[in-house]
Amino acid sequence: MIDLAAELQSAAEADVIGLAVVSADRTIQRKIGRLVDWLPEKGADCCQCMLLVGMESELATLAKGQRDIIALSGVRGASPGLDHPVTAAIMWNRDQSHYVVIAIPDFAARQVGILFESERRARRVMEQQLEAANSEARFASLARTRLRLARDLHDTLVHSIMALLTQIRLIQHFQSTDPARVSEGLATAEEAAINGLARARDAIARLRMPDELEPAPDVEGMLSDFAEQSGTEVSVHIDNRARDGLRNHALTVQRILSEALRNIEAHAKAQSVQFRAIETETEAGRRLVVEIHDDGCGFDPVVAKPGHFGLIGMVEFAELADGKCTVKSAHGEGTLVHISLPATASPAAYSSGTHVDTGAQLWSRRKDGGAGERVA
Repeated sequence: MIDLAAELQSAAEADVIGLAVVSADRTIQRKIGRLVDWLPEKGADCCQCMLLVGMESELATLAKGQRDIIALSGVRGASPGLDHPVTAAIMWNRDQSHYVVIAIPDFAARQVGILFESERRARRVMEQQLEAANSEARFASLARTRLRLARDLHDTLVHSIMALLTQIRLIQHFQSTDPARVSEGLATAEEAAINGLARARDAIARLRMPDELEPAPDVEGMLSDFAEQSGTEVSVHIDNRARDGLRNHALTVQRILSEALRNIEAHAKAQSVQFRAIETETEAGRRLVVEIHDDGCGFDPVVAKPGHFGLIGMVEFAELADGKCTVKSAHGEGTLVHISLPATASPAAYSSGTHVDTGAQLWSRRKDGGAGERVA
């Protein structure tokens, strides 16, 4: 008979295999290697060990010669040093009246365990990443809300109060120089207050709905209204390829253009304004480029103006759309507002109903107060 103990001695000493010889009455005669340390010392308790519990009938079948071997895979031993699954084979030696138990590491089960643990770690990492993404989304939503509040306060209260302050100063001036015009100044101040109240109510209404439900702007309509109200000559050039980009970024362009036109009307004293929209190819992909240029008095953008947030808001609006907005100006040289946006916007940035004509147009309003005129 082959001496299995001698054959497996070296492997057992390397802690990669274990051998136990159990007599017919299940008394352990020999055990080698840590993989079978969990077998009991006395055969009467063999069927109470982790490996052989409940195996009485199988061992009896094996002893009767009805089976040659019993193989168990994925068994975990009770020994503290045996943390990984093992595969055990039980054979009956009729001549010697003993069982031979051979246990070897279950490498397949171990690999499966490693894969499961890797999968669990990957899932935890994904859950952490999703939580981080959700946190960023919540922060972005909060930032958008705060920016929206700041924008509406700036667009309504600040401009309305500035208009009232201007009229109050005029009335004070009229009191000493031309008392007859005081009533006219009061009427103008009342009209400014009414307009400011209406704009404040519109801002409150907008705050009660998400940005994507805001009405889509008509860029040409805004420029036409500005030309009629201010008497400034406005020229428009919209490239055919830029039409989709203007539609996709309608709200962003509306907000920046609205602020730029307010600044031109209030500060620039410009005679003409040029609006240009084109699409260009860059290394980062197609870009929508919008430029608003006036020939007004200009200013120094580097000099900070406390309490004025219009330029900051223009930059922030562009950044929310993954774009950039820069303002170039100098005293006596007018102002250029340059907007660069990705030509393709996210679905949330799309707005329906935007009307954008192509080609070049020119709007002007006669200084004598006559009707506005559009020249194609």
